[in-house]
Amino acid sequence: MPHYIALLRAVNVGGRTVKMERLRSLFVEMGFENVNSYIQSGNVFFESSELNRIALTRTIEDTLNTALGFAVPAIIRTIEECAAAISLDPFSGIEVSDDMRLCIAFVAGTLPNDIILPFWTKKNDAQIVAATKNELFAVTYLIDGRPG
Repeated sequence: MPHYIALLRAVNVGGRTVKMERLRSLFVEMGFENVNSYIQSGNVFFESSELNRIALTRTIEDTLNTALGFAVPAIIRTIEECAAAISLDPFSGIEVSDDMRLCIAFVAGTLPNDIILPFWTKKNDAQIVAATKNELFAVTYLIDGRPG
């Protein structure tokens, strides 16, 4: 049975507080097994026999919308997919300092093949250093100790 991670948006931000116990119970009610959450992030680890990613995402988004009263976009990845993204090691060779953060952005769709890298934001507070068809790897820079 596949091990998944649901990366949920709009959870515990902007006044949309959801206790992780409640979130885990909703995943159990959906029939998922070995459900765990990671801190108050809204990221949920679970197992499901469902192999259709679109159906799985739709089930999670519809259930959470009904139960919580607001839309919760979900990006679903397997543990293996996350491990593969990390193993690419796109940040090797970057000298890390206290004023920077290394980030992986998982996208719901497929990225275009013609992304020109490295790509800097207009404010020069973030740089995309690598990309796959489903992830962006970025370095963000703190300005006065806060994200730019």
